[in-house]
Amino acid sequence: MKNIKSFTKGLAKASERYEKLCAAANAAKTFGCQIDSIYFNIFLTLDLVEKLDSALDSILNRIRQLITFNKNEKFIQQIKLLNTIPGVGFLTAVTIMCEIGDFSAFRNPKQLFAYFGLDPEVNESGKFVGTQLHMSKRGSRIARRAIFAVALASIRTKRNGEGINPYLRKYYELKSGQKPKMVAIGAVMHKVCNIVFAVLRDEKAFELRSPEEHCKQYQRPALAAA
Repeated sequence: MKNIKSFTKGLAKASERYEKLCAAANAAKTFGCQIDSIYFNIFLTLDLVEKLDSALDSILNRIRQLITFNKNEKFIQQIKLLNTIPGVGFLTAVTIMCEIGDFSAFRNPKQLFAYFGLDPEVNESGKFVGTQLHMSKRGSRIARRAIFAVALASIRTKRNGEGINPYLRKYYELKSGQKPKMVAIGAVMHKVCNIVFAVLRDEKAFELRSPEEHCKQYQRPALAAA
């Protein structure tokens, strides 16, 4: 199971702020700042950060233990499959699967879109029909945030300039050139949902393929059946 890169980035930023706060507290002592209320608030904040960090580690360790103990269960195998998708870390994979629950309840990607609240909603009143489409946001808020995080991670670039998922990166650049950035991100989120659905449906690890290669793969069985 790959490491939780997206999660550790957030922890790295939090740790950096924590170190700066510690340095500020030590500097205050060195320069003779003797305002008790300031010391109290600083150390109270540091203590809270340490306790939250410890609690977070305990929760993650517990999750890993449960996954190891139930490694042969289909649900756990599905988490591992999601973890093979670029931009999906361990914690995100767990979150998405916990929100999906029983994947067999979903027969097509559109049902998954609707469950995540990513399906379009049109405002209508009497004879008036709205011309702008927005996400319905009726579904799982937690799952929607997870998919949003995966979409953002997927279109990021590596140090060499290559996209985490070069095809989704190219798709985002095309969309963002025509639409507002958040609309383009929404389109990428739909692509991510398609990928999640395909990986869980086929019960196969993610393989990076171009849209053309993807179409050819699914045309072959259809031609063979004909």
